[in-house]
Formats: sequence, structure tokens, C-alpha cells
Amino acid sequence: MISLESFNPKETVNLKQASDSVKNWVRHYLSLTDDAIVTVSEINCRDKKCPGVETAILIMPAGQPTRLVKIQRSLKDLQFSDIKEALQ
Repeated sequence: MISLESFNPKETVNLKQASDSVKNWVRHYLSLTDDAIVTVSEINCRDKKCPGVETAILIMPAGQPTRLVKIQRSLKDLQFSDIKEALQ
């Protein structure tokens, strides 16, 4: 059962805005067409080598192989420069 005590609508909006920004940065940097799908997820990495939280970006251009990019930073802390570096 989900606890509503820990639910913070403002935090959810902030994460949505951060996710939308990252998607837009990826689309812009890679010059993706509208039919490409980009998903962004913040995950807790269970590998001992990870810093704890990382952002996973899944890029699915139509007719091309899917690409997974992981950035070892929380979604809210990402900058456009992080995206450029990860996508090079």
C-alpha cells in the first residue's frame, strides 16, 4: 500500500518539469524527429559502484536501434552540459 504521507505534489511537479527539460535537451542535441521516443527515469542504483541515484535516458528513434544512456546524477541536478557529455 502506498503511503500518502510521503506524497508531495510539488515534488512530483518538479520532477515532471525536470524530466520534460531533459527530454527536450536530448531531442535538441540529437536533432530527433517527432516520431522518436525519449523516456527519462530516475533510479536508485543497487550496484555498489554507483553513487546511489542515477538518471536513465532511453532514446528510441523510429527505425533505429534503441540507446540507453545513464548519468550518475539525480534528475533534478542534471544540466544541458551533462546531456551533451553523455551523448557524445
